[in-house]
Amino acid sequence: MTIGILMAAGKSTRTNTTIPKQFHKICDRPILLYSLTTFERSQLVDLCLLMVPQEWKTTAEQMVGDFKKVKWVLPGGSTRHETSLIAIDFLRNLKPSLVVFHDAARPFLSLRLLETVIKEAKGFGAATAAIPVTDSVGYCEDGFLSSYASRESLYRIQTPQAFHYEIIDDALRKFQADDGTKPVFLLGKRVKIVEGDPYCFKITTSKDLELAHLLCRFFKEE
Repeated sequence: MTIGILMAAGKSTRTNTTIPKQFHKICDRPILLYSLTTFERSQLVDLCLLMVPQEWKTTAEQMVGDFKKVKWVLPGGSTRHETSLIAIDFLRNLKPSLVVFHDAARPFLSLRLLETVIKEAKGFGAATAAIPVTDSVGYCEDGFLSSYASRESLYRIQTPQAFHYEIIDDALRKFQADDGTKPVFLLGKRVKIVEGDPYCFKITTSKDLELAHLLCRFFKEE
C-alpha cells in the first residue's frame, strides 16, 4: 500500500496572508487542493493523509469531502519534523509499504513527477524530486561576498519525496531535519534523485504567491 501525505500544517508567516497560504485561493481554488487532486488521480497512490493546523481541521475536512482517497485529516505539530512523526506514527498499524510526502505549498505537482518519484522509491528505498542549481553560488559575510561554491553537482531539493515506510520511520526517530531526505541520508541510506520541475516551486513569500496566481491559469495536472 502506498499512502500520500500532504504536508499542510504550516502557519505561513512569510506570505503576509490573513489565513495560512495552503488555504488561500488561486484561480478560485484553495492551494492545497491542487496537489491533492494530483494524488487523487494517481493510480500509484492508494490513500491520502492530510496534515493541517489544529484550528483548520474542521475546515479542511469539509474541503476534501469529495476526495475518495483522503481518508484522514490530522492536526500537525509545531515543526515539519514533528508533523512528519505524527503522520508516521498514525500510519503504523496500517503497515504501508511506501509513503509519499508532498508540500501543500507546492501546488503545481504534475502526475508524471509524482509517479516517477514513487517508482524510483520502490526500487531504491528513497527518492526525491530535485533541480540542478544553475546560478552561481556564493557565500556571504556581513553583506559582502566572501567566497564561491561550485554549482557542479548541487541540487535544490523539492517534494514529492517517497520512502519505504520502515526506512523513513527509523530515520525520523534518529535524526531531525527540516526535510525528509536528510534523516534518511544520515541513516546511511541512498536517496535517488529524480529530475524535478521548476513549476513545482514552493510558495514561501508574497512574491511566490503572486507568481502562483499567474501560473494557475495555465497549469495542467499531467
